[in-house]
Amino acid sequence: MNYSKVVLFILVSMLSISCHRKYTKNETILRAEAILNSKPDSAQKILLSVSHPEQQLSQADYAAWCLIFTHTQYKLYQDIKSDSLIRISVNYYEDSNLPVQSGTAYYLLGCVLQLKQDNKAAMEAYKKAEDLLNKTNEDDLKGLVEFKIGYLYRLDALFAQSAVNYRKSLIYFVQSNNIRYQAFAYRALSETYAQLNRSFDSVTHYSNAALKLAKQAHDTVNYYSILAQQGELLCNTNYVRSKEYLLKGYRFFPAYQTSFAPYLSYEYSKLNKSDSARYYLNIALTDTTTKGNDRTIKYLAAAYVSKDEGKMNNAFEYLEKAYLNRDTVFQQSIHSQLHQIDKQYDFTQKENENARLKILNQQKIILISVLFIFLLILSFGILYVIDVHKKKILKIDTLNQIQQQKMEYDLKLKQTENEQKKNLLLLKVQNQIKNTLLFNRLSIGFSQADKKEAFMNMIIEQSVLTEKDWQFYIDWVDQIFDKRISRLKSTYPELSQLDLIVITLICLQLDIADSCSLLNMNKSTLYKRRNRIKERIGLPFETDMEVWLLNLMQEGEVDE
Repeated sequence: MNYSKVVLFILVSMLSISCHRKYTKNETILRAEAILNSKPDSAQKILLSVSHPEQQLSQADYAAWCLIFTHTQYKLYQDIKSDSLIRISVNYYEDSNLPVQSGTAYYLLGCVLQLKQDNKAAMEAYKKAEDLLNKTNEDDLKGLVEFKIGYLYRLDALFAQSAVNYRKSLIYFVQSNNIRYQAFAYRALSETYAQLNRSFDSVTHYSNAALKLAKQAHDTVNYYSILAQQGELLCNTNYVRSKEYLLKGYRFFPAYQTSFAPYLSYEYSKLNKSDSARYYLNIALTDTTTKGNDRTIKYLAAAYVSKDEGKMNNAFEYLEKAYLNRDTVFQQSIHSQLHQIDKQYDFTQKENENARLKILNQQKIILISVLFIFLLILSFGILYVIDVHKKKILKIDTLNQIQQQKMEYDLKLKQTENEQKKNLLLLKVQNQIKNTLLFNRLSIGFSQADKKEAFMNMIIEQSVLTEKDWQFYIDWVDQIFDKRISRLKSTYPELSQLDLIVITLICLQLDIADSCSLLNMNKSTLYKRRNRIKERIGLPFETDMEVWLLNLMQEGEVDE
């Protein structure tokens, strides 16, 4: 008996020593780790100062070097061509008593795999990191892992599960008091709630919280991204605020101006500022990549602009395109919802399968341990075998109960899925009937002469410019041409208000016929007015005023 205990103690001690892993004590590596979050570029330079680390460093030091170096690469948005370095760290810290380093290694492995668009393997790595980091107090890192998992679920259109993980990440970021990360979590929740068609108040609540925290963290990129998102959310409820927020995003992100332009054109149309609406519409029309609701907004904006310009046929065509595109988006939404239900069902099935595999793996581990111990303490044979047998019977009963519960759960889930599909299909049919009736009524209305005439009169009333409107257009054109009209007025104070209006129309490159229509005067009178302007600014009679004025607005200076 005593001999068996001694043998058991020796073998267990040897096994413990062979599985032991330690973290680095290398001062260079620890110095790089200390400034990793604040100065990742400097940390990387310190690591690169170690020549041939795979040869010069011990196994523990090299595993730490690979871990921190990969982390600097990811923080600096560098192209990580291979996962070989981070896998050295993953393999070293596997089954160690270093959950922080092991969890970090799996998190970075997931990041690298995600960059390589291997999302399935990335999810597995993040899940492993999640399990390991639960044993630690690394709240920021745990929050980042949950955020990444939520993002991958969102890519698979599993928005409900995505929201769960985003909320978990927010809890960890609040615990770590990291307001910059909190802003990203609130923003992700707002976008996910919008996808889930949650109440507008819930969506805006999270968006406003994200905006406030991004401002506190001085994260200007995230701040203006959230503002632009709010501009899109408010496009049908508050035109003035929506326009202001979209303009900020438009100016801050030059590379994405074509995506903001349709919304800006739509908002300016709603605000009866047709020239601004046309300006942004022209930008929007250059982008042929818009999809979904963005394309509907573009067509609606084009319809409003065409209506303001008196182009009724074009307005009707764009309205028809908006209607057809909205119907297409709705059908795609229905298909997406059905797909989400299928994906959610697949996700549940996979979770159940993972649970079963986990139980089976635990049984294997227990069985191996039992066999290993049985060989060491053979003298306890009969008593130990009886005890193991009892445990097996208990586990079998537990597995049977789990299997029965799973069958009941699968049946209930299937019934819920069928009911949801039935409701979605009914909603689709009702919406198609409603849209068809609306479209037919619109077509019939335009086919009747009296209704069409009334519609034209309404457009004319909204399109006629009043005298008080001219100053707005003068100021607008003055802003476009860098205050050159104001300087022209300062240099030649004898220029009248009507002179400035004529100059503005020339800058807008309107022809004589359109200018006469806008000013309600004949061509002879307008030519006289132009000659009078030449006299007041001292231009020779034979000078082409339009050429001179356009050159001045583009590159010239007003002579004092």
